Order: sequence, then structure tokens, then C-alpha cells
Amino acid sequence: DDPRVGNAVGPLAAILATPAEGPVALAPAVPPTAMLCGAGAFVVGILTLGERTISTVGSKITTLTPHRSFATQTGAAVAVLSSSACGLPVSTSHCLVGAVVGVSLAEKLCGVPNTGLDLTVLSKIVVGWVVTIPLAAAVAAAAFVLLSWLTCPHRPYNEGGEILHNATARGE
Repeated sequence: DDPRVGNAVGPLAAILATPAEGPVALAPAVPPTAMLCGAGAFVVGILTLGERTISTVGSKITTLTPHRSFATQTGAAVAVLSSSACGLPVSTSHCLVGAVVGVSLAEKLCGVPNTGLDLTVLSKIVVGWVVTIPLAAAVAAAAFVLLSWLTCPHRPYNEGGEILHNATARGE
């Protein structure tokens, strides 16, 4: 199970489960069709944007040689595995970019010439990381408000703040 596919398929599984089951459990069962849709979208993303991502990480932040690539992959793998073992949420992409930067900084500290860390590209990546969390929060809030308004014109919560099943919210 690839956690990136799981992250993408989890909301789809919740959407598919809601009409049949009402309020969604903490971890809804993920139907095989949802996993296939998620895996297919993952493959389409790799095929359409993978080359650009590989180019950015592999040559635009800094040029990766075989030695740098090995150290980068080792650092990223240790970071992902350590974070996962501690139960922390982790982004493989963030770990990989961090490892590329770490290798470049280590080479610079060791006096290796032409380490060439492109701070312009790196700053764009960092800005992207910083912007995505509040942007995702704003889009999710807007979608929630819109969908709540469209599907349940009455307040969908009881006095205790618990979500009511759609039938209950409609007074059925």
C-alpha cells in the first residue's frame, strides 16, 4: 500500500461510503475501484508531470551525480522511514528536496567546488510548500460550506456539535 495513493483515495472512499452508510467511520473501507482510480491518477500524474519533477529535483536545484544521488536517496529514505516509524506525517517529496539541499550543503562545507545550489529554484519550492497548506484549507472550507448548503439547507449539527445523519438533519 503506497501511502500517497491512500492519501488521495481516502476522501474518495469517504464520498463513496456516505450515501450508503451515513456518517463515515474514522477509517472507511476502501473499495478496490477507489484504489484503482487512485493508482490510475497517480500513474497519469507521473506520466504527465514526472519528467518535470525529476528535472527540477535532479538538475535545477543542483546537478546530481551518481554519488550525490545515492546520498540523496539514502537521506530521503532514512527520513521517510524514521518519520513513519514515529507515526509522523511525512512527504516523500519534501524529504527528497531536503536531502538534495543537505548533500549540496555538505559538499560546500567540505570545500567541494561547483556545488551550485540554485536558491531561486529552491525558494520557489519553499514558497509552494508554504502556500499549499492555507490554500488547501481555504478550498476545503469553501467546498464544505458550498456542499453543506447544497445538500443540507438545515444546520447539519446537533447542539453538542456532532454531525447529524442527513435523514436526521432533514427531520425524517
